[in-house]
Amino acid sequence: MFAVLASACADGGGDAPPTTRRDASGGRDGGTDGGGRDGGACVPECLSDETCIDGRCVATGTDADGDGIPLEVDCDDTDAAVGRSATRPCSSACGAGAETCTDGTFGECSAPAECDCDAGAAPRTVGCGACGMQRQTCEGGTWTNEGACTAEGACTPGAAEMASCGRCGTNRRVCRADCTWGEWSCTGEGVCELGQIERDSRSCGACGGTEERSRTCVAGCVWGAYGPYGTCSGGGGGECTMGQTDRQTEACGRCGSRARTRTCGGDCAWGAWGAWGSCTGEGTCAPGATRGCANGDSCGVETCSSSCSWGSSCAPATPGGCLRIRPGTSGPAGNNYRCCTPGGGGSGWQFCLPSCAWSTACEAHSC
Repeated sequence: MFAVLASACADGGGDAPPTTRRDASGGRDGGTDGGGRDGGACVPECLSDETCIDGRCVATGTDADGDGIPLEVDCDDTDAAVGRSATRPCSSACGAGAETCTDGTFGECSAPAECDCDAGAAPRTVGCGACGMQRQTCEGGTWTNEGACTAEGACTPGAAEMASCGRCGTNRRVCRADCTWGEWSCTGEGVCELGQIERDSRSCGACGGTEERSRTCVAGCVWGAYGPYGTCSGGGGGECTMGQTDRQTEACGRCGSRARTRTCGGDCAWGAWGAWGSCTGEGTCAPGATRGCANGDSCGVETCSSSCSWGSSCAPATPGGCLRIRPGTSGPAGNNYRCCTPGGGGSGWQFCLPSCAWSTACEAHSC
């Protein structure tokens, strides 16, 4: 059973037409003259894009309950289970009956219009509820219900039941005119199963490799966006990409280097290494090599550094030896000295001898 549609109207003042306004559901109230669907026509008349429903001007095509049936042909636009046809109970002073709605408009009530009966009249039955029967007996000249409505069907004509189905669809069945349920019909399905994963792949590399991406079926049973492609894998030897070049280097000569290369073949496997190239980037000397000092000191040498370049400092050629030319001067040879302590006290000098050793004598001198 569903609620009877209520009508509403606004009072006008004097001879002026009633004031119109939009209500919370999108309609605008108007006075009625007793005609129209279930509650009279709208006064003043509705606009061209509106329909008069129960004394209210409602935008044509409005579907408040979301069942896909516009209000102007929906027998109850507040209940998604009620569509273009329905039956609801009604009654008169003489008994119960029903009234049927088709395309949003209810017909007359089937309740008995005649209450009087002749004493001794045989009992009668009238329709009631969902295709049921009501037994009435003549009591005191008036037809009176005897017992409850019996033999009712499973549902009220036009009523609908809904449940989820398939891929986020809606399963719906409608009660037939004989008060039995029609077949279920699943509509509005999406394109995939909720949570389903779909994978897509494409070729990559030069030897038949593949890379893959995926997408997931999300709310509404529609596909979400694809994620990025993953790593390229498979195909050929899988070591490299055809035509790719690999390079290897090693040290050579005086801090130099040389290189050789290999190329990835059509089977995506590395070919053999080529010959080593010439040594390039060499320095001026071999690490540890020595040469005479630039100032000509016969007791000193310059040593090649680990970076294969000559240092600028002159050092004694033998461990514990000395230089004949004092560092920072240009000579003459023999001017290099060091401080010492004479036997009688005080301070003195010792000079580097031609033998490249320090003198054992300590000459008195202010050091």
